[in-house]
Amino acid sequence: MKHILIVGGGGIGERHIRCFLATGRVKISVCDSRKERLEELKSHYKIEETFLSFNDIPLGKFDGVLIATPANLHVPMAIRCIEYDTPCLIEKPLSVDLVDVDRLIELVNRKRIIAGVAYVRRSLPSYRRLKELVEGGIIGVLKMGRLNMSQEFPKYRPDYRNIYYAKEETGGGCILDAATHAINLAQYYWGEIEDSVGFYDHLELEGVEVEDSSIIILRFKNRSLVDIFVNQFQKPNITETELIGNEGNLRCTVNRGSHKITFCNSDENKWEEIASYNFTSDDPYIFQANEFLDAVDGKSKLSTSIEEAKEALIVALNVKSFQKERKVNTYAKK
Repeated sequence: MKHILIVGGGGIGERHIRCFLATGRVKISVCDSRKERLEELKSHYKIEETFLSFNDIPLGKFDGVLIATPANLHVPMAIRCIEYDTPCLIEKPLSVDLVDVDRLIELVNRKRIIAGVAYVRRSLPSYRRLKELVEGGIIGVLKMGRLNMSQEFPKYRPDYRNIYYAKEETGGGCILDAATHAINLAQYYWGEIEDSVGFYDHLELEGVEVEDSSIIILRFKNRSLVDIFVNQFQKPNITETELIGNEGNLRCTVNRGSHKITFCNSDENKWEEIASYNFTSDDPYIFQANEFLDAVDGKSKLSTSIEEAKEALIVALNVKSFQKERKVNTYAKK
């Protein structure tokens, strides 16, 4: 049985504790700087050891580490894991800037240690099936796409004002928090991104100054064009991915735990259901935990490498820079 260390006992950290334990393949220890939070977690889950300081932990005793802290802490913690030859899985996004990212990549490659970023959707059978269908040629040559990931975020994270989300420097805002999932999926389907532009704003959420809405356009090296639409205030919870080829379109639509893949190849607009899946809210993370454990055992690879997560981060940072630095043309009325 593997011994896994979860670093960060917040909402996502607790989910990882629960879902790693649900695999039946591990025992869990937890690190968090809040003693009262560790006591609370111990009262709900079977936890082997608890730690208050990450830098004091002898990481070599663990078979793997899951890093679920604010994003500004991800890279230094991951570097320490690799220095101890300990595999690690890092919550998204990889970081909030590019400081020491190349150092981490060099260490991982030189030491050949399992390390990746937890873009959880790519561990799901539905999104993998969508990729298989595209590669099978059902829609011809993939040319364009759109991804919409929008919801009433405060309903799902009522504590959003008091967590990482509230500050840009800790990875907050809809671009690094939500749109980065869509950027990563776009990489999965369309390949290497060549250019990106976008706009964002703080339109609705109270108590924070970070952006809660964004529209991003990506151009890929294969000449494909993709748009990403995200807001975190609308009432409908919409997660939809559409892949557009020269012979048809595919959609993956998520409604709570139901994932449906549909196909259309005529102007009659009749969408044929090709596959459907039903997941609990924990299932994606259980799939991901098993994938990490399989990778540690040498049976598979992680879905998103550090290098790929770096490219997704660059895109997110480019979008922020585009809006901050662009030259705006103004047209005076004649």
